[in-house]
Amino acid sequence: MRALFISELERLWKRKLTWMMFAAIPLIVYTTARYYAVHNLQVPADSPEFVTSGNFPVMALIEQLIVAFNLVSLVLLTLSFTEEYRTGQLRMVLLRAFTVGQLFRAKTAAYLVTISLFFAAYLGVSVAVGFQMFDSSETTRLFHHVSPAGPGEVMGYTLKYYGISLLTVVGMGSAMLALAVICHTTTAAIGFGVGILLLSIGYPLVYLTFNTVLDLQLPAQLAFLSLTQIQYEGIAYLLADSSKGPGPYFPLFALAVVAGYVLLCAGGAYLAFTRRDRWI
Repeated sequence: MRALFISELERLWKRKLTWMMFAAIPLIVYTTARYYAVHNLQVPADSPEFVTSGNFPVMALIEQLIVAFNLVSLVLLTLSFTEEYRTGQLRMVLLRAFTVGQLFRAKTAAYLVTISLFFAAYLGVSVAVGFQMFDSSETTRLFHHVSPAGPGEVMGYTLKYYGISLLTVVGMGSAMLALAVICHTTTAAIGFGVGILLLSIGYPLVYLTFNTVLDLQLPAQLAFLSLTQIQYEGIAYLLADSSKGPGPYFPLFALAVVAGYVLLCAGGAYLAFTRRDRWI
């Protein structure tokens, strides 16, 4: 199983597109930094939106999390599952002494390692660019925190933000994984994956609009059934130092949503991938 995992990891990293996505990180971070340099001129220095070298890694992630990171996740899954099925490479792997279930687990593990490395690389580049382009500060204002945070607290906050963000991307990736397994063409997998992402972005807007206009008085917390809504606002609520949030027991609710996506979608993908008639 270890040899299969290493083989799948190597196969994923042999693709030029994987290297291109990692090579694009400095450009993405630098472009984001230029945006925030202009944005700083429009916000007060005591605002959580004011960027310093300390909070830039989080702000850079916030700006790119919903679109860039989810799309990177989609591309990795499509390359590993749909593309290799379309080209017949998966059948060649199955000629060796491995089961379909082992192949699925090895591919999933290779994806998890690669997307984790993408987060780590993005964090490292963001730290370097932040110190180059923004002034340092003894204290930093964080979202939904009553008091300014010192350097140690900001560092812990940053690591937690990246860790939770990774979980949400994996949750969204689980839905995309199901599509990557079901679809037999790369175009279909990418198209449906982008559709799922757009649906996740649009659902909270529609839900909150109808809830307000029609005075339905439904819980605002239900808007966070969307993983992109958790990425957009929910993570900041999860890391708040107060009871602020869209509803009671929000941390448990958000955790249940992410876990639900992983269990249902990844479980469904596993069942579809290991179905016998798929390989006939």
